[in-house]
Amino acid sequence: MAELVVMICLLSDPTQCTEKGVPEATADDVVTCLKSAGDKADEWQKVNNQYFVIGWRCEKKGTSASTR
Repeated sequence: MAELVVMICLLSDPTQCTEKGVPEATADDVVTCLKSAGDKADEWQKVNNQYFVIGWRCEKKGTSASTR
């Protein structure tokens, strides 16, 4: 399994940035995850509009520092 991880910054303070795993954006493998990552990151940002997405990646589920 692979999970989308978004790199995000607060709109109110763009110097406050972090990474967040998006558990509902999983795929069978990293390649499949990457194919839909842009759309999933956009959906995430619309729901979490206090942040803006500055990047994303896909990684094997459970390996992200933000999900530990």
